[in-house]
Amino acid sequence: MNKLYYSIFVILILIILLLLRSIFFGENNYSNRNILLEESNELIKINDNLRKENEILEFEIKNAQDSTDHVENFARENLNLTFPEEEFISFKEEEKDE
Repeated sequence: MNKLYYSIFVILILIILLLLRSIFFGENNYSNRNILLEESNELIKINDNLRKENEILEFEIKNAQDSTDHVENFARENLNLTFPEEEFISFKEEEKDE
């Protein structure tokens, strides 16, 4: 009976060692998990930025639908459109070296 217990014990130890090997050195080990967590955090930041940009665009669309002044302002600032009798003047900002 003692040999049976020792053999079962040795088999269980081998199984545990094989499982530990797969956890630390296998295909789905802890280092891959950490890499995936970092990628996930980066994607969460990108999604947050896109969500903020979408909110800004939604605000501009709603504002443009409700107001003709917004459409005129957008055309003047972003598309550089003017009335035929107007002159468009643009100022360039120079970067200061500090």
